[in-house]
Amino acid sequence: MLRQRRRYLIGTCVLALAAGLTAACGAPGAQSSASGAPQGPQKPSSPITLTILDGAGDQATNGGIIANFAKANPDLVKSVQYESSAASDAGSKVQAQEASGHVSIGLVLGGTDILGPLLQNNLLVKLLPAYSGDLPDLSKLQDAARQKMQALAGGYGVMDLYTPSGPMVSYNPLAVTDPPTTPQALLAWAKAHPGKFAYADPANSGSGASFLMSLPYLLGDSDPSDPVHRWTKTWAYLKELGKYISSYPESSSILNKQFGDGTLDMIPTIIAHDISYRQDGTLPPDTQVSLFSNQQWVADAHYMMIPKGVSPQTLYVDLQLMKFILQPSQQVQTYITGIMTPAIAGTTISQASATGQAFVDKWGRPNFYPKALVTGTVDVPLTPSVEQQAFTMWSEQVGSHAG
Repeated sequence: MLRQRRRYLIGTCVLALAAGLTAACGAPGAQSSASGAPQGPQKPSSPITLTILDGAGDQATNGGIIANFAKANPDLVKSVQYESSAASDAGSKVQAQEASGHVSIGLVLGGTDILGPLLQNNLLVKLLPAYSGDLPDLSKLQDAARQKMQALAGGYGVMDLYTPSGPMVSYNPLAVTDPPTTPQALLAWAKAHPGKFAYADPANSGSGASFLMSLPYLLGDSDPSDPVHRWTKTWAYLKELGKYISSYPESSSILNKQFGDGTLDMIPTIIAHDISYRQDGTLPPDTQVSLFSNQQWVADAHYMMIPKGVSPQTLYVDLQLMKFILQPSQQVQTYITGIMTPAIAGTTISQASATGQAFVDKWGRPNFYPKALVTGTVDVPLTPSVEQQAFTMWSEQVGSHAG
């Protein structure tokens, strides 16, 4: 679930979509309601081209499953096309299409950093409870932690990826012999080794956002859900830590490249990054990770979202695809991409293919993650709109004062 997060600058334009929008994705001329939502799913009379906007690298994790769906449903899908986008650009792409009345993007994949701007600009079809009869009973597929992440979508997205995420401390064992297990110890290490610890801009980094949102818990702020008024300890800590940070990389990929080439000796990380960056050679295979003594996982999830203005035929295919992705037989395929905790509960590595099990055995730290994932507590991230506020405050109070 490698996620490249960037700040989305919310516009002031409010869309007013009229009825009769011309939709794309294989069904020209389809009619929409006054709200921009399609008038209900309709099975296409001929297969459509499904265009997916991927704002979070989901093609790498669910691309194989989506290909399986297309192969199993040739009457529904002629082809699948992907458009990649940074989180900051995804909303503007959808907004531009909806404003023009020609929506070719049939499905959006991404995390809360994409969900938030899309919601704030009223760009998504509300799926639940309107189409609950066309989808699996999510309450039977998701445990309590997953249900909390699903609830963050407010009915406008269906969760397709889930992870406790992080943060953890990733370190070079040749340079760090005693990794810090508290924020205070991390600060002391950074002070003693200026320029050797950093984290990426939280608005453009899954690990950066996870680190930011874990600190109110680890430091004991009065309300971890209120960065504006209740993160007194967190903002003070980050300002102090910033005195010993040379710069804040713009993305997780840049951060990990600096860590891999020895510029940095320690960074915060998340499960997906720890696995993927070792697997692709960005980080040395002997890179180590450790937990905080009072480990606070900040969960992460990605969602399947449908833009307003899609045709009823595209809506039908989207709903069928969502059901397909959430089948246990498909969910276990995510193990081969480093997803240690699939979107539905009860799916285990023992159910995965031999290839998936071999991948996890090689890259999934079998002597670490099974214990780590049941250590500490798991909480949800900030709601999408509040998350944007936290990113803005970080940029103004912390990010602009590096070093």
